[in-house]
Amino acid sequence: MKSNPKLRFIVTAYVLVALAVSFLLYGIYMFLSSSVDEKMKDYEQRKQYRQSQDIKENRSANEKCFDCHSGMKGFEASHNPEIIGCSSCHLGNALSDKKEVAHAGMVLFPGNSSNVEKTCGQNGCHPQMIARMQNNIMNTMNGVVSVDKWVFGEGASPTAKSPVQLIGNSPAEKHIRNLCASCHLSNEKTELGPITELSRGGGCLACHLNYTPDAESELAEYLKKKKSNADISLHPQINLNVTNQHCFGCHSRSGRISLSYDGWHETILKPENVKGKIGFRVLDDGRVVQQIKKDVHSEKGMICVDCHTSYEIMGDGTYTLHKEEQMKVQCVDCHLINQPKTQKFSEFDFESKKIAELLNIGDSKKNYLTTIKNGFPLVNVFYESGIAKLIKKSTKETVRIKSPANVCTEGKAHKELSCNTCHNSWTPQCVGCHTEYDENSSMYDLLANKEANGEWLEFGKNFFAEAATLGVKEQKYANGKITRVIDEFTPGMILTIDKMDGSNKIFKRLFAPGFSHTIRKEARSCESCHNNPLALGYGRGKLEYKIVDGKGTWKFTPKFPLMKEDNLPEDAWIGFLKEVKKNSATREYARPFSVSEQKGILTVGACLTCHKSDTPIMSAAILDFPKVNTLKSQKCVLPGW
Repeated sequence: MKSNPKLRFIVTAYVLVALAVSFLLYGIYMFLSSSVDEKMKDYEQRKQYRQSQDIKENRSANEKCFDCHSGMKGFEASHNPEIIGCSSCHLGNALSDKKEVAHAGMVLFPGNSSNVEKTCGQNGCHPQMIARMQNNIMNTMNGVVSVDKWVFGEGASPTAKSPVQLIGNSPAEKHIRNLCASCHLSNEKTELGPITELSRGGGCLACHLNYTPDAESELAEYLKKKKSNADISLHPQINLNVTNQHCFGCHSRSGRISLSYDGWHETILKPENVKGKIGFRVLDDGRVVQQIKKDVHSEKGMICVDCHTSYEIMGDGTYTLHKEEQMKVQCVDCHLINQPKTQKFSEFDFESKKIAELLNIGDSKKNYLTTIKNGFPLVNVFYESGIAKLIKKSTKETVRIKSPANVCTEGKAHKELSCNTCHNSWTPQCVGCHTEYDENSSMYDLLANKEANGEWLEFGKNFFAEAATLGVKEQKYANGKITRVIDEFTPGMILTIDKMDGSNKIFKRLFAPGFSHTIRKEARSCESCHNNPLALGYGRGKLEYKIVDGKGTWKFTPKFPLMKEDNLPEDAWIGFLKEVKKNSATREYARPFSVSEQKGILTVGACLTCHKSDTPIMSAAILDFPKVNTLKSQKCVLPGW
């Protein structure tokens, strides 16, 4: 039987079409199985990287910079001028051999926000970083501004879009301009030298500028003798060596995280009070700090970026209203309580892969952990034989990460507690501080970088390094879901504002959620929460449980005097066994304990007056307190609520 060529052609065509359609559908499925935004973002990054290689091949070929600066050295490979030239960072007219022409339009500090689009963010370098830096909470200071304006009665909510770059000169905005606004990335770096305790802002330079000891010494000599630029031979480096010093300038203020992490607590002492005394340190800005107790991660030699990822520090491009919205890493991402999700090095997004390569910690054989919240890879944390391990970015030492103890995860009693509720050992707190405005004085406007009329003044009174007050974070979602977490809080603003415009005075008693970064392996005791008035929100004082005529009663005697505005102690968040007032925290989702919750905590506290926290009966109570309560003897007298 003869074959039919026409039929064979038709069959072949149908088969080829079917295969093409199959491949197309498979491609669509694979593309849609992950975020389109992530795919496009990764594609754009790879495209820009390829373009940058083409630019680098030709950038330095005709530049004349080294005709004068031939002795310049100290560059790291990523920014070698032999490859990318000098003008890619410093601009100017690099093709001219005449100084005045060559230096016209040059920038001394590439990476400042004012020039970042032409320097670090130009096509072929890091253009994807511009939007991320602009929307970064460390650039907008959004939460600082929105809360401050709300407290002053100038905003309807502590959660509103309020970038610092757009503030005016209202009382709240002047307050920010005078006391806060230097700590944002758009603040320009204007002085030569490394990042120090006094550094603020500087755009990309805030994190990535580094001087070797020799380069720093040479610069100091140059500034001292006013030599010519050509006498400088060691260029500072722009790299991934992001040290704790880079964070310190801003984060040693406000929440004092940089101080607390290394065990330092700010005092109201003067430098002359501690001269020659062990355990004290005078900061470059004159503040005196005292050694308390380091965070265990600091004690083990970990630096900030061992935990905090590039997508946290630089943001992911999303405009966030408060810092916690930009955070992606949680304790349980590394201290595992469940089987983790992992990624191979080959599955990393472009940025994470590049960071791992530059730090020389990428390994194609390893399974790297990803964040539970967003699925971002932790480039220095991997999973091996059922154990999580961390590579310290500064030393490349590998350490084992332990999982939480059983008491952290078993039972019902503490299922809503955050890790830091029990494991943060102390929190910096201030009580009785005072701020006032002097219209006859002048201030330095930290946003405009110039003197301005009127001045806000701060006066410290009582500083404490004690365990945090506890409260509730309660998020309600559109689908009806409610999440509830017990977390640490610190006095945010207990204050009276007299605007001196004839309007009523504003009184606020607000606590702020925080994470003091004072983690210890050992947890705070049960008594330090259930029998502690400070933890419950009543303030410092004496909390006593008394049994009279067979009835148990709690009594609280405050240490600080009552304030006339609301008849509560100066350091309190709430009244003793009083119901919660609205607008009591700097976040809309946060609040102190309700009366019902206070009673529940104090009921356990009554048990702890006889049964210490390390006894078998209280260990059983953590697993199932209602069951243990049914087994109590006649000698046990609980509060008669």
